[in-house]
Amino acid sequence: MAEKKQTGGTGKRAKSEKPAVLSGTVPEWSSTTVISQLLGKTVRRVQQLTQEGVLETEIPPGGGARKYRTCATVQRYVAYVEAKAQETGENSRAAELTLKKLEAEVELKESQGQLHRLKTAIAEGRYLAADHATEELTEFMSSFKKFAMNIPPRMAGTMSGYADTVAIRAMEKAMRKELESLLAAFSDGAIMEEREDAAP
Repeated sequence: MAEKKQTGGTGKRAKSEKPAVLSGTVPEWSSTTVISQLLGKTVRRVQQLTQEGVLETEIPPGGGARKYRTCATVQRYVAYVEAKAQETGENSRAAELTLKKLEAEVELKESQGQLHRLKTAIAEGRYLAADHATEELTEFMSSFKKFAMNIPPRMAGTMSGYADTVAIRAMEKAMRKELESLLAAFSDGAIMEEREDAAP
């Protein structure tokens, strides 16, 4: 007969030995060692799972030490792993949703801050309503046009002692024409800018 290697009396397998492979029919009752081999876990981990209530031991019908019902134990462990995986997946989805919610809240707070700053600036008079600004600009342009169009007659009155009437009238007419063309060009430029600003 072949001699068995001694492992120093500790009862542990030598490192060179391969783990036992289960074959044939599955026994109804199994020890912690067999369950650990079936589950691919250490004996200590199987004991921890038992203490946590994941796995259960029972006293077999013939009496003796507590053992595991083999099939029921494997099924319970598989259910435990599946539940844990599902819980992890749900937790990650919940964390993702929480993150999205926080990002949305940050964006909302930033928007509210911008709106508050804008309202404050309006209240402080740093901004004018568009209608109000348009009215004021129209009023200014009307006043400016009247002022500008009064320049040629005033110049004519001032020059009356220095030049003859025909020359003064010609200068007044030329100045008026020049002012009208400048004002028209300015007005057309403003209208074009408005159209460009309004275009999307």
